[in-house]
Amino acid sequence: MFALLLFPSLGGAHPARHTALKRSEPAKGSRLAAAPTRISLWFTAKPQLAFSRIRLEGPSGEIALDTIVADTGHSLHVRIPHVLAQGEYRVHWQTGSADGHALRGEFTFVVLANAAAASTNAVPIDTPSHSQHPQEPEVPLRDDSGYRTARWFEFAALLTVLGALGFRHGVLPPLAARGVPTSDASGRARRLGQSVLSLYAIAAAIRLYTQSVALNGASAALDTAALTRVVVHTTWGIGWSAGVVGAALLLVGWAVSKRSVTIGTPLALTGALGMVLSPALSGHAAASQQFIFSVTLDMLHVAASGLWLGGLLMVLFAGIPAMLRLPDGNQHAAVSALVNSFHPLALFCAPIAVLAGLGMSWIRLGSLATLWPTTYGRTLLVKLALVGFVLAMGTYNSLRARRRLRSADADETGRFRLTGSAELAFAAMVLVVTTFLVVTPAPSEMIVP
Repeated sequence: MFALLLFPSLGGAHPARHTALKRSEPAKGSRLAAAPTRISLWFTAKPQLAFSRIRLEGPSGEIALDTIVADTGHSLHVRIPHVLAQGEYRVHWQTGSADGHALRGEFTFVVLANAAAASTNAVPIDTPSHSQHPQEPEVPLRDDSGYRTARWFEFAALLTVLGALGFRHGVLPPLAARGVPTSDASGRARRLGQSVLSLYAIAAAIRLYTQSVALNGASAALDTAALTRVVVHTTWGIGWSAGVVGAALLLVGWAVSKRSVTIGTPLALTGALGMVLSPALSGHAAASQQFIFSVTLDMLHVAASGLWLGGLLMVLFAGIPAMLRLPDGNQHAAVSALVNSFHPLALFCAPIAVLAGLGMSWIRLGSLATLWPTTYGRTLLVKLALVGFVLAMGTYNSLRARRRLRSADADETGRFRLTGSAELAFAAMVLVVTTFLVVTPAPSEMIVP
């Protein structure tokens, strides 16, 4: 909450356009004097045609429809090839949004007596005053529990590999320039980063499966054609592919860098860029009205968070153990030098991560009025509170714990490892809450038609 108050203009922002049904023809609950010849659905954002379904059920059962087509107005249309008889009809629809959310809904309309003899244009004679669907309930088609777990491991692995890159290329070179041996710390960071890439791959596979279940159904989830549709024909799939290909390039780059740094390092950095792009294209940013701005903020947020928090993880689990193994008797002085070399990177990246996160909230919330009444807003408040704890621990480590390391005392090294681990623990809880945010639609009442 304290962070949002830094942006009073938040109330006038345009929110993320999470796909939802806006209106339909025939209208929901309408009573028609003429049988309709087609069904049209208008959405608040572009639906994913490859995963869109429209079914029509009438008094005699399901009615066959023609192929669904889409237009530039965020709408789907399907022709009804036969004249509808008198009775009540129910439309079942399903689609997916650019950020990977799968949703469905239904509504009914009534064809009155002698409608077949009337004009081919459907004429409502008793249409409810609210023919649009601004509050159409969205039914998630994915079991979010498994998806959230996979997403957490993916986020954790992503921050770790970004931290390894920042640590090896941003923290250790200045330390080496001061005469401190860094080869052991660099090797530990690389191995730690390589080890979590396998975790990233497993999480990516689980995400692809759960997404395919959501869009294609459990029976067809592993079908090659179904998986191809998910990966190739959705923005979510493009983002997922960017992450997987990026992880592969990063792994190859690290392997090649042992023999050729000039080839391996650019490969690794290119792969990291793909991994940073992945969350933006497979999350809320992809469905934003301000697509470029939202994706850019998301990438900045992920990259800065990785260099900051992933870098701290490298300091604690790769750098300090390597410094304590130095043979010259100045191990704790080397630890102090290491932390001081990491400090400028953290000081630069932490504000970027926070400000980019604020910008993302500004885009997705749309108004402070949606902060407490909506699930998304309340979850965001929890995340902000945890971020506050992370910042508090980071400030303590920067102003107190880091300076105490100058004494080159073993006890101070132990205390820094403890307080640094506490900062990472709060960061891990932030990631847990983030996994809930990525599967929670932005406030529906703030969607701009």
